[in-house]
Amino acid sequence: MPFVTTPAGARIAWDSFGGEQLPPVVLVQGYSAQLLGWRPGFCETLVADGFRVIRFDNRDVGQSQRYPGGGYDLGDLADDTAALLDGLGLDSAHVVGQSMGGMVAQELALRHPGRVRSLGLVYTAPSLRYFRGRDEILGRLDAPVPATREEFVAYYPAAEAFCRSSAYPQDVGWLIEVAGQIWDRGWDPGGPERQLRALLATPDHDDALRELRVPTTILAGDADRLVDPAAATRLHEVIPASTLTIFPGMGHELPKPLWGEIAGLLGANARRMVSEY
Repeated sequence: MPFVTTPAGARIAWDSFGGEQLPPVVLVQGYSAQLLGWRPGFCETLVADGFRVIRFDNRDVGQSQRYPGGGYDLGDLADDTAALLDGLGLDSAHVVGQSMGGMVAQELALRHPGRVRSLGLVYTAPSLRYFRGRDEILGRLDAPVPATREEFVAYYPAAEAFCRSSAYPQDVGWLIEVAGQIWDRGWDPGGPERQLRALLATPDHDDALRELRVPTTILAGDADRLVDPAAATRLHEVIPASTLTIFPGMGHELPKPLWGEIAGLLGANARRMVSEY
């Protein structure tokens, strides 16, 4: 697993799909999720559309740097993403974030506007107030955590069930398989707790989003039980010239039957002319 070292000396684990000559798309993961959550098949779908895909572990998860003292916010995660671009020798990239990763992507575009060629915001929100599952999220602070690999493999599919929808059944076999990989790469319950505190500390920035001048597409599912689809509508209202797609029956995940359509929308957005703004 390759690493990039930030100016502060922290390590960020990353990998990629597609040739270095292709336009880069950086995928930003959500709360507590490792880069494995961006499934290889989805990444290859983007590669087939002409992009190099880069995925990485946010701080405090997977093989990236741990921050035992916490004390950071989503702006710091955005700065980590900018440091990743630096380490890869990229002046800028198309950026796609899902869930909390979409909030990090927004922060990146606001804090480092010249680094973001286009934005893809997937079942995300401008602030935590749009999270329907707020109590579910807060409950994780006091929830018992698995102590062994076997316990984690049993726990993970059940925890992810909150993201599913009846229209697109979850791939339980893959969830079991990836649960073992998550444990093996380094699962630390303290990391997600610190990420959660960073998420809870994030202020609204609706007004700031009105100043964005970058091609943006917003994707959400109307069956999302975690983030209210009204969040997608709000993002569309405040981000100039953005596009909005609500998928009927989709929950808080990227169902395999929709990979082609979702990748197509992200690719079309990446090719939009900045002159539209």
